[in-house]
Amino acid sequence: MKNVVRLIILTLLSGGCDRFPKDPNDTLNTVKGGTLVVGYSENPPWVQKTDSLPTGLEPDLVKAFAESLGARITWKNDTEQNLFEALEHREVHLVIAGITDDTPWKDKVTLTRPYLKAGKRKHVMAAIRGENAFIVHLETFLHKRESVLATRVQP
Repeated sequence: MKNVVRLIILTLLSGGCDRFPKDPNDTLNTVKGGTLVVGYSENPPWVQKTDSLPTGLEPDLVKAFAESLGARITWKNDTEQNLFEALEHREVHLVIAGITDDTPWKDKVTLTRPYLKAGKRKHVMAAIRGENAFIVHLETFLHKRESVLATRVQP
């Protein structure tokens, strides 16, 4: 009888051991092979607005990240205020704008760990709060590029 109880308990507990980290809204799986919606605000040299697509260090990173997911990108240009509000409402997946880890929005959205230090400023990207699998995937991607990024920016 004890073995049956143990088996039942083990079955119940293992049912909760799905893949971690998880995205409550399945962002990573939605973006893979789909569309990554990226909000951007101009802040050279990090992000520069052109007549067509944004350019700069962060758009280059986002393009490579999207490629690694087999995703296309929908770019949305706006003010940082509007972009962070869109991120809070899950209208965009990611915001880039030369954001640093001291942004006043740090308590309302998720910031990646710093992917680059330029002088005393630590640069981050902003993502949807709570979409942990997406964020871990993005941070892993950024971490693999840290040494190359350091050569692109002069402190």
